Amino acid sequence: MTTVGKPERVVPEQGRPWPLGAARRYRRDPLGFVERAAAERGPVFRLPDDGSLCVADPAQALRILHDEAGDYDDVSGFFHVGGGLLGPRATQVAIGRAARTTLRAHVAARRERLPAVVAELGEVSEWPSAGRAAVHRFLADALLRPDSPPALRELMAHVVRREVLIRPAGRLARLSRRALWARVVRTLAAEARARRNDPRSDPGSDPGSEARPGDLLDAVLGATPPETPHEHVAQVYLLLFRTSIAPVGHAVAWALLSAAAHGVDLAAVPPESAVRESLRLWPVAWLLGRPVRRAHQVGGVPLEPGDSVSVCPYLLHRDERHWPRATTFRPGRWDGPEPRGPYLPFGGGPFTCAGAGVAQALATDLLDALTDGARLEVRGGAGRPHVEGIITPPPFQLRRTPRQT
Repeated sequence: MTTVGKPERVVPEQGRPWPLGAARRYRRDPLGFVERAAAERGPVFRLPDDGSLCVADPAQALRILHDEAGDYDDVSGFFHVGGGLLGPRATQVAIGRAARTTLRAHVAARRERLPAVVAELGEVSEWPSAGRAAVHRFLADALLRPDSPPALRELMAHVVRREVLIRPAGRLARLSRRALWARVVRTLAAEARARRNDPRSDPGSDPGSEARPGDLLDAVLGATPPETPHEHVAQVYLLLFRTSIAPVGHAVAWALLSAAAHGVDLAAVPPESAVRESLRLWPVAWLLGRPVRRAHQVGGVPLEPGDSVSVCPYLLHRDERHWPRATTFRPGRWDGPEPRGPYLPFGGGPFTCAGAGVAQALATDLLDALTDGARLEVRGGAGRPHVEGIITPPPFQLRRTPRQT
């Protein structure tokens, strides 16, 4: 292996090194890069920035994600806190289960509010930010209960308005986001500390107290050991806050944009099928990394402990061998016996996103509310998506007017 500077790493793949500048091209357009790499090098190749092995072969991908052989670490890389990972795996599972239960109960109890949330968007709205804002308004009381400090609730609304949920391009924008994120972590840590000291957070300690309705922060506090630093609780909460809002808003935005681009009338197709197809073309988890625990091979490529493997649902979902007319937005493919390949919009195996079902259901309900009795017109959206963690649609405008009867 030859390294030229840093992070310009030339990685051999079956005897062929990446040319100088490949890592830069990958960072500039990761989706386009992996599409070209798969076409040129096959479904297993190394990424040029860090040497991670990218896998777009269905059989190999499913074997990696389910990992019955124990070749990969069993702690999810999602829970990054304080420069490391929050563990053990049992704690991660408990957090995911508690968050899912909290959000699912809220969606079930408040579903009838979605038309009012959509009405607040007005006739003309700017997407994808409008989608994130709508999801936040709908989930606000589940994310932070109404009796939370008003300044904290306003701060989290500010996070959504400032689009801090997506990682911005540009050094100054990243510095501004980092500063705001640090402020949010401090404020949330203080709230977590206050809740742990509040007897009403543990009604068993005071028979006369009445438990408050729980929110996402309560879910994290209840699922983490008492000795977990409050800053780590805040960071986990922010990870869940972000993934409760942005993926739902983006799934709906991609459905709107893709339908317009392919001439599909969303009012004429089941909203669930449209959301499924949106998530096929633009999966929330487009690249799923797994750290290697023991030596083995994938696609004939030897791997050692400390290496990394990345399954690529973006490529798997666009494989013409398993998805006929793979790059076309066709919601109807979900309504019949047409062959389908692996479908992993929220990950796969034991590390599938705990809130996947809730997110998909909420996106379906939101899209249904948007199309109900309305004619939709999309303007713009011709740019490239922004890829930093998740795939963010390019900006577009949605005009929503009453459908003539």
